[in-house]
Amino acid sequence: MKLIPAQDIFTEAKQYLEGKAAEGGDHPKDLDKAEELLNEVLNHNVGNDMVLYVLGSLHMERGNSGLAVQLLSQVTQMVPKFGEAWNNLGLAYRGVGDWKRGTACIKEAAKYINHPDIPCNAAGMHINRGMAEKALKWADKALETDPQHVKARWHKAMALLELRRWGEAWDYHEARLEGGAQERIAERNYHAPDMTPWWDGKSKGTVVIHGEQGMGDEIMFASCIPDALETGAKLILEPSPRLESLFKRSFPEAKVYGTDDTDGNRWIEELGKPDFKCALGTLPKFYRRSAESFPGKPYLVPDKGKRAWWGDKMKALGRKPRIGLAWQGGVEATRYDARSFHPLNLAPLFQHDAAWISLQYDQTARENVQDVRDKLGVRIHHWPKAVEATDPDTGKPNDLDGLAALISQLDLVISVCQTAIHFAGGLGVECWCLTPSQPSWRYGNVEETNMPWYDSVTLIRQEPGVTDWTPAINEVNERLGKYLGERKERA
Repeated sequence: MKLIPAQDIFTEAKQYLEGKAAEGGDHPKDLDKAEELLNEVLNHNVGNDMVLYVLGSLHMERGNSGLAVQLLSQVTQMVPKFGEAWNNLGLAYRGVGDWKRGTACIKEAAKYINHPDIPCNAAGMHINRGMAEKALKWADKALETDPQHVKARWHKAMALLELRRWGEAWDYHEARLEGGAQERIAERNYHAPDMTPWWDGKSKGTVVIHGEQGMGDEIMFASCIPDALETGAKLILEPSPRLESLFKRSFPEAKVYGTDDTDGNRWIEELGKPDFKCALGTLPKFYRRSAESFPGKPYLVPDKGKRAWWGDKMKALGRKPRIGLAWQGGVEATRYDARSFHPLNLAPLFQHDAAWISLQYDQTARENVQDVRDKLGVRIHHWPKAVEATDPDTGKPNDLDGLAALISQLDLVISVCQTAIHFAGGLGVECWCLTPSQPSWRYGNVEETNMPWYDSVTLIRQEPGVTDWTPAINEVNERLGKYLGERKERA
């Protein structure tokens, strides 16, 4: 009978899971291999709490949060003082949307572990849940132990942004550049092997301002570019490739190269090495340190030719008000479930006489608008070449000039929290934003009815603690009736 070297296999499994060798240094990260080895050990050590703990942690990393909850719950029952298991169980509960149980588990972990990661995780549990003060308290507790704790500084930034304590918030917001944010931001360098220095927001010289986050954030933070231009610095902008033409037109004083490259290879031979670099999300640290510093004015310039083309397209729909609609936003990691629904939910709005225009960018939009036509007899015009992320003719990423031009020709946009909001705001088009009861900091707190970034965007919120969209959609419907009535009187 062959003996199973359980400890050796277990150690190897952890190395594949963590991507670290036992003696330090890198090790190939392979979750499939780690799971295979853990199952082998478990077959000969049924019920082993450490194996179940690591297996549960593996499934949590895979995104199998429900399975992780089952495994880690069993571990905490077997070993009630296993702090790490309580911590991971809390994170797994967060993965299935059970924030209450998740928070309770993290607090239980804090009884047995004196490490800044625990209060940091507790802070994260309260972010975007209308509990910014509690999040701030937990983040500060983590920072008392480790003032440089990157994730805790990031959570503190999120809490301060929710609280609209702008000046403090932007300083902590820089933690994203050190790995604090959910998605790691690629480090840019244009002086290899020496590091390009960071800009201070006022020095003259040539400054590269590079993109770093999602499309909506790039558009939102771009509202600070006019402030940067006023310093007299020569700006090179590196937005997402899909924003290149729009940014060239909107900020003609700057050189614009849409790229995800990190070394300036598209322009450095022509323009030379810059004096400084600056992340787009750092600009608010210089120019948006108080509520009064948000101008809220339009700053995006659509293409004249495309704008005229869409103008003609809109005229062909008749004299009805042109209303853009978007009903889904984000991905699973950015709370898709909290800011998405089927457009059939908008049925109360369709009693009004309007030309309905789809601004939905994912490919399910085609099925969705067909559902509305089949079940309600209402047509939502959907033009994939203008709105979808991929050009249906070429299969390549879609330039966003068409979307900007289309939105510029609308009378009103009604959308959940997604990129269409930022386009409407940046273009100065009236927009009503259907906002979840627990939104990200960008959409403010329950007292705010407008986004500080855009004067043209009105926030229409779910009631606190409610996930049903019906009351908010009914409010939109009531507003829409008044809006159309006033419009008719002016005609």
